Order: sequence, then C-alpha cells, then structure tokens
Amino acid sequence: MRNRFFWMLATIMMCGVVMTGLTSCSNADNNDGNNKEQKRVALLLPDASRINRWATDLANLEDAMATYGIKTTSYVAPETAEGAMQQVEQLRAAINDGVKYIVLTTVDYKKINESGLLEKHPDVKVVCHDRFIFDNPNIAYLSSADTKEVGRTQATFLIDRFNASGKASMTLEILQGPATDNNAKDYYNGAIEILQKYIDDGKLVVKSGKTAYNDVKADSWDVADQKKAMEDRLKSYAEGECPDMVLAATDNAAQGAVAALEGAGITNMPIITGQDNSPASQALIKSGKQTMTIDKNLKDMANNTAKIVNSLINNTPITGSQTVAGIPAIFSKITVMTKDSY
Repeated sequence: MRNRFFWMLATIMMCGVVMTGLTSCSNADNNDGNNKEQKRVALLLPDASRINRWATDLANLEDAMATYGIKTTSYVAPETAEGAMQQVEQLRAAINDGVKYIVLTTVDYKKINESGLLEKHPDVKVVCHDRFIFDNPNIAYLSSADTKEVGRTQATFLIDRFNASGKASMTLEILQGPATDNNAKDYYNGAIEILQKYIDDGKLVVKSGKTAYNDVKADSWDVADQKKAMEDRLKSYAEGECPDMVLAATDNAAQGAVAALEGAGITNMPIITGQDNSPASQALIKSGKQTMTIDKNLKDMANNTAKIVNSLINNTPITGSQTVAGIPAIFSKITVMTKDSY
C-alpha cells in the first residue's frame, strides 16, 4: 500500500509539472502572438505616377521597418482627386483590419481631415512621412525634412548667385505645388522669407507679378502642370526672352520649367532650383539645364520613420525631436546638389 501511495503521489506531481509547463508555453505563445499583432504597420503613400520618388520611399520604408521586425502592409493611391478619396478608404480599411500604427504620406491632407477617421480612432497612432497634416491634433509624429528650411536653402542659393553676378537687378519667377500638399506652402513660406526684401527693393523683378502663394501654386506636382505654369510666366517676357532665375520648388517643377523654356526656343537656361535629387533632374543638372536640387536623404527619412514607429510600439522615448504645430518631429538632413556633386 505504501509503495502504491508513493507511486500515485509521484504521478500527480509529474502531471502538475507537465501541466505547469503546458500553461507556460501557452502563455508564451499568446504573448508572441500579441507581439506579432502589435508589430503590424500600414504604409499609405501616393503612387509613383506623378512623382517617381514615392516608389523609392515605399521600398525604403519597407526595408527600414523590416530591420525592427515590423510587418508592413502597403497601400498606394494616385495623386488625383479620385486618388485622395481612395486613400481615405485605404486608411479606413487599415483601421478596420485592426492596424494600430499607420505611416501616412497624404495625397490630399484635407480629405483625411474631413473623413474624421483619426478623431474616431484615437488609439491609432499615425506617423506622417514627408508630408505633414496640419489642423489635426491626432498625429503622433512627423518624419520629414524641414520643409521651410528647404525653401530657405533654395532662396539663399538664388540670392548668392544674384550677389555674385554684380548686377543691379535680375528677373525671377516662382513655381510652387498644389494646395493639397501642405509642404508646398511651407516651401513657399521659407523661400519668400528670404526673397521678399529683394523683391520689395527691386533687386529681384518678378515680371509676371505673381508672388503670392495662391498666384504661384500649380494644379499638381505633375511635370505637365508645372510646364503649363512656366508657360504662363513666359507670357510676361518678349519672344526669346526668359527670367534670369526660376525658383522651382521641386524637381518636377524644374523639369516642367525646362520643358516650357525649350518649347519657347530658349537654349541658354536660367538658374533653376529643385528638390528630391531625382534621376531625371540629375541628368538635367549634368547637362546644365537645371542648376541645383536638394537631396532630402530619403533613406535617412525612412529610417527615422521606422525608429519612431518602433518607439511608439514599445512605448520608449524618441530622441532628437523638434515640433511642428505642436506635433513632435524628426527631420532628415538636406544637401544642396549641383553639377559638381555628381
């Protein structure tokens, strides 16, 4: 009897150890599952039909997220009115799918605000990549370049060229992007801070008279729309003449300017700015048709975005941040690129 009792007791104790081990494994599996679920991020960007850099951004973001073990689902939409509504539905689908972390480069920030989705789902953390969403306190973070500084840098480049020319005055025209992109107004504001005094003093003469943002914005960033805007500016110049300088906010704007100038028979190109360091504009710079572009270090920007998302997931502090309209932000480095840079 005594031996039978000890065998029974030993059997019970072994079962207890086994059950405890099973329970522990089960909890570990659940925790791992929750962690995997938590590390789901939706990437919502414009497609590359108008600005080819978005394909680069998407690839960079996917790679950067992977270094943190973050699983991504990617959505793209064209930069059109229909695309703006499509992106709203993509945002809705991602939220309904249970995604709690979203990286968003807006097609039209106003449509995102009008949808009310971020207000209805305050538990969803949205990180703006490159393009900021103003007038919405439900943004967790911004990862971008300092857009005003981009505009200031372009304007300073032009002023330096003007001062080096020794001329009493030079002519200038301004090409900016659409109001659907908040960055376009920021580029303009940064540039006009530098240029306005020279315009007021008559040192920079804008023959078209178009200096206010609402007068210089284009319908889109599409090269064709930027070309149309430049053709409009050339109406203020005699045949065969063109401005001395063009403040083109982006490479697409610069490419549109070059196309319009070539279409007007101009062979001696003015000083033309740009940004994004796109392959097409690199070729124009090497050929002397575009003067400069700004490299916003897209890999650095994607790495910053991934670092922010990972910190939000793990509830850890994010260092090196600034603020834009009260929202914390990390800016990537900007670099001026000229013919000598390649």
